[in-house]
Amino acid sequence: MINERLTSLGWTQKKLADVSRVSTATLRQIQQGQDKNRQPAVLTAISRALELPDDYLQKVADTGREPALVSGESGAVAELRDELAELRERVAAIESRLEASSG
Repeated sequence: MINERLTSLGWTQKKLADVSRVSTATLRQIQQGQDKNRQPAVLTAISRALELPDDYLQKVADTGREPALVSGESGAVAELRDELAELRERVAAIESRLEASSG
């Protein structure tokens, strides 16, 4: 997700490091999914630098997927959207198990 955002902003990893004040080594680890003990302050700094909501990357880290970015969307609607996505994933997993057991 960070890589996509860097591309859309036309930034390099070095530029992100400068703006966020996070080392390139730490950024590299986060981008490659190697930094499992992410500090919330670091994720907030990167989110802000990428012009995203402060808690955006923390939500990505917690849920494994990107939260919706819809302007004017209330917190309750965003939460429902995330819950719906989770339910869809669960239904798909159940359907896969049913197909595997019946066929």
